[in-house]
Parts: sequence; structure tokens; C-alpha cells
Amino acid sequence: MSTAARITRDYLRGLPAGCAPEVSCGTSPLAGDIYGSAFLTRPVFFGHAESLALGERLSRLYDLLLALPHRLYDGDPRSFTAALGWAPAQIEAALRADGIPRELPRSARADLYRESDGFRLLELNGGSPLGGWDISLLNQALLQEPYVASFARRHGLDFTDGIQVLLDLWQDSFTGLDLSSHPCVALLEWPGSYAGMEPHLNRMAALLAAHGVEAVPCHLGQLEYRADGVHVAGRRIDVVHRWFVINDVATAEDVALLAPLSRAADRGLVHLFTPLENEVYGSKAALALLSDERNRSLFDQTELEVIDGLLPWTRLVRDEKVDVAGERVDLLPYALAHRDDLVLKASSSHSGLDVLAGWETPADEWAARVRATVDTPVILQRRVRPVPEPFPAPGGGPTEPAVLTWGVFLAGHGYGGAYLRGTTDPAAGVISSARGGRLGTLFLVDDTEEGTP
Repeated sequence: MSTAARITRDYLRGLPAGCAPEVSCGTSPLAGDIYGSAFLTRPVFFGHAESLALGERLSRLYDLLLALPHRLYDGDPRSFTAALGWAPAQIEAALRADGIPRELPRSARADLYRESDGFRLLELNGGSPLGGWDISLLNQALLQEPYVASFARRHGLDFTDGIQVLLDLWQDSFTGLDLSSHPCVALLEWPGSYAGMEPHLNRMAALLAAHGVEAVPCHLGQLEYRADGVHVAGRRIDVVHRWFVINDVATAEDVALLAPLSRAADRGLVHLFTPLENEVYGSKAALALLSDERNRSLFDQTELEVIDGLLPWTRLVRDEKVDVAGERVDLLPYALAHRDDLVLKASSSHSGLDVLAGWETPADEWAARVRATVDTPVILQRRVRPVPEPFPAPGGGPTEPAVLTWGVFLAGHGYGGAYLRGTTDPAAGVISSARGGRLGTLFLVDDTEEGTP
């Protein structure tokens, strides 16, 4: 039994009747807006050493994603991005006109399920517009519950401050940035999305202010470009934290709106965290290229072990033959015959959008959707079956099994914290707040000396 499993067992054994930490979570600043208002009924426990090992594996997989343009397209990022199915306007917005790749901040969040033999990667969201930077507010809310607080003290539990992780990423990513000089940061959204995101950005600004960083929530149309740099609300900006995503860029007008910021960042007038180019490596189509048997010769044995250890079978939807478990099959007939074991996903979607679970979909609808997505930026992925974990029923009732999505941050070259979503529906195709998913967080435990009690 792992240390984390033993701690979970001990937590549940000692849980007082009627203890409901989710009530404290409901009073946290995270309740509402992008996170919803439902929370897991206990914290999740994860080993320090296990977290470091997972972060290292994710970093090695990210290295392989970054290497794909060189291994497949002679280092040409435009050819690579076009192969992922990006529209011409998106390619123009994301990449430099001269074709020179940018040095990108290593910021991503891996969404994973935990199977019986370890974690499996569902998707890797690249860049900066990632939910969960502020998840430590949930840890603080849980510690308002006396039983959780005493349990955490007794077992020496710890948690990751995602805001400090973000500050460290800025410091490591940008030469010359001095966080001790109280820089000004723009928390930047797309104009059409700003109203819905404003409460979240205001909360992020308050958290950054507590770390000595002034942050200004704003949208792209509010930026001013001057000879000395980028300004907003009368302040010169040192860092722009981008919150909009590539799917916001659809037209030539969108490209024109974004272009001055990209030019200013490329000229060194402002630090951009992160360029849209980061999202190229968060494409699910890129994961399909890693998984594709035709590309296995590009990787050595150690690299293949990283891919096979994390990534479930993933393919772009094409009318062609593929390998499945060592057998050569026609992809489309295979997909139609095995819908209970497959998920259909748009390559650049996020937050569980544009995901179709075959086992939740009638056969005729599944067949129509699969055929309609041939030669589009859509992937098929093997269904991952997460192992349920015990959680008290809401209000402190008897335990019931729940399955979790783990959102694990890759910060630089290692683990940068995590947040979770859970549901008691073991067959859920997507675990999200819109479909009844509960938000959760984890505490880290010392597992340097794993043992079996």
C-alpha cells in the first residue's frame, strides 16, 4: 500500500460523523465563476516523491512534443502547425513571419486519469490560460475544517502555492525580469471573453498583489503601444499573462488585433507569457503524432517508454489503416465497431468541450460524427478507465466511489501543483463542472520511505 493510500485510509477511518469539508470549500473565493460551486468531499493525498516522478515524466514527454517539428518537418514550424489542422489565420497569429521558432516558456497542464497501472494522459494544455493557478485557496478553505487541519498537522501535509509557481515561471522564463522591483502585469483576455472572465482575473490580481506584484485585468483592445513598450490604464506593462486561446483567433481582423502585441514581445518591449505558439504543443493532434506507429522509428527506446507509459492509443481521424494492439485495421470500420472503447475529441478544444464519448453516444450518431470528422483536426483516443477512489457522500455520509481527473501542472522541467475534478459516475465521458463534476485539491505527503503497513 502506498503512503498516499494509507493516509487516505487513515483519514476516512478517523472522519467524525457529519464532517463535511466541502461546506468550507463553498465559502472559498473559488466558489462560482469558472470553477462552479460543487466540491469534493475530502482532500486527495499524493506523495512528494510520486509528484516529482510524474513531473519528470511529463517534462520528458513535453520535450518530445517540442522536438516534433524537427523530427517530422525539418524544423519548419509552419508545416508542422498546418499538419495539426490549424487555420491559416491561426498560424499567422501564432508563428513569427520569419519562421524562426521562439524560445517558449515551459508552461502546461496535463489532464490525466489514473488507471490501475498508473497515470494516462488525456490531453496536455500548453501555455498560460490554465485553470488552477489559484487552487491553493481551496487548500486554505479545507484547513478551516478542524478535522482536516488537525489531520494535516499530525501527518505533516503540505500543498503547492500555484501563484508562487507562476511567479517562478515568469522569473525563469524572462531574462532581466526582476520580481523584487514590483513589476506591473497585464492579465489579458480576448475582448469578447473579458466580461465572463473578469471575476477570475480580479481574484488573480489580488493573489499576485499579496506577492508584491501589481496586476491589471484587461482585454486586448485596451492595450496601447508606445515607443517605450506596452501600456494599459496609464501603466507601462512588464509582463503580459495571456488568458485567451487560439480558438479566439478566427479572422484577419483578429490577427491584426493581436499583431502589435506579438511584435512588441518579439522586440523585447514586453514579456509575453505565453505566446500563442505555446498552444501548438498543446494540440491533441500533436499527441496523435507521438502515438502514431509510423513515427516510432523517430524515437529511441527510452523515449518510446515515455510515450507508451503515459499516452493511450491516439490517432487523427483518417480513412486509412492503423495499428491497434499489434493488428493492422482500417481505422473507420474499427472506430464504428468499438465506440464503447473510444473518445472523439477536437484537437484544439479545452475544458472538456467538443469531446464525444462513444459509450455515451447512440451508434448512428457516433458513426455520423466519426465520418464527418475525417481529414479534420479531430482525434480518436482509447478510452481510459480510471480507478475509483473512496469519498464520503456529501454532508458526511458513507463513502462512495468517485473517479478523478488530475490537472497536473508542468512548470519548467517538473511538477508545479495540481487540481482535480471528480464525479461518482464511473462512466462519465467528461468530468466538468457543467456535468456535475466537483472541484478538489490535494495535499502532499512524505513518501520518501514507501512501505506496506
